[in-house]
Amino acid sequence: MNISIFGKELFSIGSSRMIYNQAFDYLKKSKFLVDFYQSSGSNIQSNTYFTISESITSTVASKIDVNQLQKEDVEKGEKKETKTPKDVYTLKTLNDGNFILNTNTDFVNSQLDILKTKMTFVKDKEFDMNHAVNEMGSMIMRLENRKKYSKFKEFFENFPYTTADKIDEVLKENENLKLGESSQFVPDFPKEAVSVMKDYTSKCKKLCNKKPVFYVIAEKKDFEKTTKRKDPILLVQSPFGHFWQILGAWDKEMVLLEDL
Repeated sequence: MNISIFGKELFSIGSSRMIYNQAFDYLKKSKFLVDFYQSSGSNIQSNTYFTISESITSTVASKIDVNQLQKEDVEKGEKKETKTPKDVYTLKTLNDGNFILNTNTDFVNSQLDILKTKMTFVKDKEFDMNHAVNEMGSMIMRLENRKKYSKFKEFFENFPYTTADKIDEVLKENENLKLGESSQFVPDFPKEAVSVMKDYTSKCKKLCNKKPVFYVIAEKKDFEKTTKRKDPILLVQSPFGHFWQILGAWDKEMVLLEDL
């Protein structure tokens, strides 16, 4: 029995223990790109399919030696300053200035071949199906999107990239901050945030007929029930790999529904 994805044969099933139909049907029919943060089943994880080849033009983070400044503060006996999401955004500490996206055709095809081969070794167990198949299926879709990158390059280069490691660093350094889904913040987003989400969604739909997945970095307290939400950094999962783009940050511009 053969399974096809993107119009091509993916692999052959030689025994009943390899049942992938349901998983791939879901991946193909879903209106959204796979949420790789949720599907990983754990904390943010780095992705091995991020490789050096062609530079992405983006806003590069300022070369501020944050660790040295904090070390000096400790030596002076000064308490570490708590940063807001807007502070983190302004300082560009999330930006990965070394980010490079490999769109080389040979590289992309070789990675697709490797992933498709790996898929044949996944066992027919619930964890493997939910974790491994979704995880690898997500990357297969995103690598296929990467083949069309040149047509959408101008738009996606407007937003700086960040990675799992950079997000981890920021959250460990700022224990008052948290990464979470954007849904509960959407009602209070200013028009600028809504506009950029609309544009990004439109481009993803044209790219792969799927909607992107948005997240925010905000104060932990703002994820609780509050009428004072403010200052989130808006992130989106890239349609080209398991990494993120930074769409913006707002504080005073936040508009609470209660104030309308």
